[in-house]
Amino acid sequence: MKLYLRKIFVLFFIIILASCATKKIEVKNTKELSDLKIEKSQSKYSINLQYNYSAKPKVFYSKNPYKLIIITPSTNVASKLIKFKYNDDIIKNVLVYHDSIGANVEFILTQDVHYQYDIRNNNLKLTFEPISVEEKELGESIKYETPKVEDIVIGNKLLDIENESNSGNLYISLKLNGVVRYDYGYLDNGYLYVDLFDVKSGLSKKLYRFRTGLVKYLKVGEYYPPQKVRVLFKLLSPTTVFAAQDGTQLIISNQFDKLPQEKKYLLSIDTISVKTFQSIILKTTGRVSFTKKIVNGNLLVVFNDDVTVLKKVKNIINFPESSPFKYLKVIKYEGKTAIMVVPNGFEIYANVEMAPEGVLISGSFEKFSKATVKFSKGLELLESKKEDKKAKKEDLITLNIKDMDVREAIKLIYFGRNKNLVFSNDVKGKATLFVRNIPYSKALDVILKENGLVKIEDDDLVWIITKNRYSQMKQEELNKLKEKEAVKKVEPLVTETLFVKYADASEFSSVIKSVLSPRGKMEINAKSNSFVITDIKSAIEQAKDLLEELDKRTPQVTIEARIVEVFDTNNVNLGIQWGGNYNVNSTSVNFPNTITVNGNTGSTGIGGAGYVVNLPVGAPAGALALSLGNLSRTFNLDIALSALESQNKVRTISSPRITTLDNQEAEIKSGGTAIIVPTGDNTETEEVDVGIKLKIKPHITSNNMIYLDIEVEKSSLGAVTANTATTEEKKAKTQVLLANGETTVIGGIYEDEKSEVNQGVPFLSKIPILGALFRAKNNTVTKRELLVFITPKIVE
Repeated sequence: MKLYLRKIFVLFFIIILASCATKKIEVKNTKELSDLKIEKSQSKYSINLQYNYSAKPKVFYSKNPYKLIIITPSTNVASKLIKFKYNDDIIKNVLVYHDSIGANVEFILTQDVHYQYDIRNNNLKLTFEPISVEEKELGESIKYETPKVEDIVIGNKLLDIENESNSGNLYISLKLNGVVRYDYGYLDNGYLYVDLFDVKSGLSKKLYRFRTGLVKYLKVGEYYPPQKVRVLFKLLSPTTVFAAQDGTQLIISNQFDKLPQEKKYLLSIDTISVKTFQSIILKTTGRVSFTKKIVNGNLLVVFNDDVTVLKKVKNIINFPESSPFKYLKVIKYEGKTAIMVVPNGFEIYANVEMAPEGVLISGSFEKFSKATVKFSKGLELLESKKEDKKAKKEDLITLNIKDMDVREAIKLIYFGRNKNLVFSNDVKGKATLFVRNIPYSKALDVILKENGLVKIEDDDLVWIITKNRYSQMKQEELNKLKEKEAVKKVEPLVTETLFVKYADASEFSSVIKSVLSPRGKMEINAKSNSFVITDIKSAIEQAKDLLEELDKRTPQVTIEARIVEVFDTNNVNLGIQWGGNYNVNSTSVNFPNTITVNGNTGSTGIGGAGYVVNLPVGAPAGALALSLGNLSRTFNLDIALSALESQNKVRTISSPRITTLDNQEAEIKSGGTAIIVPTGDNTETEEVDVGIKLKIKPHITSNNMIYLDIEVEKSSLGAVTANTATTEEKKAKTQVLLANGETTVIGGIYEDEKSEVNQGVPFLSKIPILGALFRAKNNTVTKRELLVFITPKIVE
């Protein structure tokens, strides 16, 4: 008995061991998603899914809403991943769960992304990054790459100056602690200047004299605002100067082959906005050349030099909605570093020009048909005409000077403001001034008034003279004017003929008369289209110059239009006819001896007379007739169903072309004239123009774009009575700005007409279900749409 119990116990223990071994094998063979990791670098995400076997997951992408979904069939999810959480500005949520299909991982996103993935061994690597704003708007219209970026040391201090010049050659080395922005050139007084921006001086002296060589002496000055160091060189004789920067030294020389290989950098991008005006300053090391392009309505400033972008420079800058520019992006276009500026609408005027700091991009909300705003003052802001406006930060100045020569004080105020200064020989005096954060113009006015000086400004030239000298100049100008007038009174008269080439001479008559002297006479020769002028020689020369400016060939624009008119008509008709008779030949009484109930005269075809219900379809496409009766012909029943369904689609295209002058309206008409002949005593006919009329007025802008004023009108004949006729009109009017050869489309001129006609036997046709035997219907749906494609081209 004990032996038997012992055997049972051993057998039970073996079964338990076998059960545990089976469970372990099952766990080992379970397919599982074991780990999930998310890494982010700037705006790029890297997702890593780890499996315990060689899985074959599938990746799906949804855009409504934005989702990335990874499904791995027949796979479990590790318990630690069920509660996985992650969210930021791009990934709204991450869901990890198991269902009847397998393991699921969902990334719920806030915006559209680019993604790619790779499956290797037991690992899925998924990467994605958001699609930028301009990629969505421009698509493939502008193809560009990411520009090269470099992290360099930016200099902020001038450490030393080495002069290795001799009597014939110039070679100067400015030692710095990094790469800096610089500018150089000659002043009007013969000094060679080198400006180092955002730099302070670390030199112990401000004046260096040299006994030998091309350089007599140099001065070092430090100024703010803007923060910069200016080095002025006094040379024995002027010479051609070149400059190049190599790391921590800037070389100035008149020998081009002595310069190092320079590397140009884009250091920063600054923006300034004043109401509807906006400026973008691209700060570069040294002077860089560029090319301005308009690509698909966007401004591209492409650097001709090899320009490397500093790593800290933002590659995209978004601007407020009220700004002329929408956003800016640093790109690599056709192998070169470029700046892409996207305008905030079509009516934007943009100007690109060189500035001491690099390149200045200016923009404003201005229609091309109006006078454009010209930015020609570098970084200077537009001065407000209202006195209550506060001065901008760049216009403020802080000075603390005592008994400084008045010339040097005025130079200090104008330093860095892109102005050329000229002083008359008798300008003398001292200036003592302590001011803080006041407009520089006020500080200048105080110095001028204190020393009895007058400022004469002509564009970028400022001339400082004394009041006495100013009065003498005015008197000299007045004396010269009197002398000229006296000479004109005795100067001999000459006669010349001025021919007008491109316009009617009468159009310029009033303008030409305005430049003639009081003794001058002018007549118009209509046959030769010319002016015959008798006057002094100087007046005739002035008339010639004026006529040359006015008499220019007017540009022409060829306008190609494609007019597409689409008709779509659907017509469904259903009809019914039925009737019958019942005859009893004789009865057993004298009256009534014969009884006949007739709903049909015997016609069995569609359209026969005598039906109780006779609602057929005219010219049916199909019909079904049925006739029932007994052998003795005492009872007959005829039923006929008819149907017609028609569909008509028409597309009418006309392609007119017309050429017109700039600012002259052109008209294209496609249609005809309807003649209405009234009845009765009134026999006067009436003509009504119907069809499509297109009016276009082009204007060629200064940058060879075309501004179009478009009006489209479609008219058709409406109701006509015995004495009157009406027309139905549809109009569309708009203004567009297109590039030369670009196409615009005008749509939305459409008609949608639906009619439903029901016929039936009164009262009986309204009976539910059975009423269908007593009615017929006719449904018609008509749609019309007009599309106009317009392509303007400038005639070269």
